[in-house]
Amino acid sequence: MEEMRHSFLAQILTNEARERLSRIAIVKPEKARVVEEMLIRMRQTGQIRQKVDEDQLKGLLEQISGTTEQAKPKVTIQRRRMDYSDDEDEDYGL
Repeated sequence: MEEMRHSFLAQILTNEARERLSRIAIVKPEKARVVEEMLIRMRQTGQIRQKVDEDQLKGLLEQISGTTEQAKPKVTIQRRRMDYSDDEDEDYGL
């Protein structure tokens, strides 16, 4: 199954694009898998008619990064404020 996937991607991608995708797979395998599935789906539906080059692959990666960045939860840290209002009135003998 995996070999079939790689041969299908070899038909879709230029050598440069395949190299870039393999480098991405080393660092972020889940992201590379999403791109691979997207490319295969696009080819099957006829959205891709010729080989995808490195620039087109970069565009797909930017699209995917944009959607995953928006989906990430954001954490806001609210620090407690200490009430020092009584201490501010003291001049500590200065």
